[in-house]
Amino acid sequence: MPIYFLLFFCWIVIACNNETKVSNSNVVEKERTILELDHAKNFTIEKEGTYTILTITKAWKNAQEEFQYVLYPREEQAPTNYPNAVTIPVPVERIICTSTIDVAFLDFLEATDKIVAMSNGAYVYNKNVQTALKEGRVMDIGGSNTIDYEKALTSNADVAMVYSIGDQASYKKFNEMGIPAVLLSDFMEKTPLGRAEWAVFVACLLGKENEALRKCSQIAAKYQQLQERATRHNRKPTVLTGAVYKGTWYVAGGKSFMATFIQDAGGRYLWEEDNSLSGVPLDFEAVYAKALEADYWINMSSWTNKDDLVDSESKYQDFKAFQEGQLYNYYKRGTAQGGSDIFESAIVNPHLVLKDLIHIFHDEQVEEDSLYYYQEL
Repeated sequence: MPIYFLLFFCWIVIACNNETKVSNSNVVEKERTILELDHAKNFTIEKEGTYTILTITKAWKNAQEEFQYVLYPREEQAPTNYPNAVTIPVPVERIICTSTIDVAFLDFLEATDKIVAMSNGAYVYNKNVQTALKEGRVMDIGGSNTIDYEKALTSNADVAMVYSIGDQASYKKFNEMGIPAVLLSDFMEKTPLGRAEWAVFVACLLGKENEALRKCSQIAAKYQQLQERATRHNRKPTVLTGAVYKGTWYVAGGKSFMATFIQDAGGRYLWEEDNSLSGVPLDFEAVYAKALEADYWINMSSWTNKDDLVDSESKYQDFKAFQEGQLYNYYKRGTAQGGSDIFESAIVNPHLVLKDLIHIFHDEQVEEDSLYYYQEL
C-alpha cells in the first residue's frame, strides 16, 4: 500500500510541475521583449505578443512627456489597455508626410508608394515623389503652417507622420480628425548614426523592422570604416560653418550632427566646446575674431557662388578659407525651389556625408564628380 501511495504522490507532484510550466509559458508570452538598437537613444521598441510598442523618450527639447504608439495586427481588435498611447493597425498602407525627412525614411524602406499626401512638397528632392506630386498621385496639402486638413482627410490616410519641433498643433489636429499622428524626433539624437536608425522606428509601421535593422547595420559599418580611415590623417584642419542671416551668424552647435561629422572626418570644429545641439546665434564680429584663419568654411546657408556670397557681406573675403577657395556647400543635389538632398537622403546615408567631408579636408585634389552632396563655391 505505501508504494501505491508513493506513486500517486509522485504523479501529483509531476502534474503540478507541468501545470506550473504551462502557467510560466503563458506569462512569458505576455512579457515585453526589447528590440535592441545600436545607436538611437531617444526611442524604444518593445514586443508584447502580437503588439509592437514604440516609445519616444524626448520628442523635443524640454519635452515633459513621453509619446507612445501601440501597433497591432490589422486583423485584430484595437487594444484597450494602453490609455495613454495612440493605437495603430499595421502594416499601414496610406501615409501623409509633412517633411522631406519622412520621404527619406520611406525611400530607404522602399515604401514611397505608400505616400498619399504631403505638405512642403515643393522642397522634395526625391524624383519619384516629385513626379507623383506633379501627376496628382500624391496630394499636395500645403506648407507647414498652412496644411489643408480638410483636403488631407480626403486622402483616407492610415497615419500622418509629423516632424516634432515642440509645436503639437498638427499632431493634435490629425489625431482629432481620426488620422493617427506619429511624431518623428530623429533630430534629438546625438549622433548621425543614431538619427539614421530612426528608419527602424518608421519601419515598424510597415512591418519591415528586421530589414531596416539590417540596412542600418550596413550603413553603420560603412560609416565606421570611413571614420577609422580619417584617423590616419595627422592634420586636423580647422572648420567654420554657417553664414549671416538677418544680421546674425548662425554656427552649428558643438554637439550638433554637423559638429560630429566634422570631428569624425578628422577636422577640428572651432565651436567644438559648445554644448548646443542646434544652431548658435552669434554676431559677425565674434565669428570674425575666432574664424578668420579657419582652413575650411562649409554650410554657408543657401549660397552657391562666391560672388553672391561676398556681395551680401564684403568682409567675407577677409577669411582665409575664402581667399584660398576652401568654401563648400551642400547644394550639389538641390532643386530649383530651394530643396536640398542633404536634408533628405543624407539622413539615412550619413556615411556619404562623412565621405564628402573626409575628401574635402584631407585630399589634395577635390574633383566635382567625386563629391555626392557638397560642391565648391
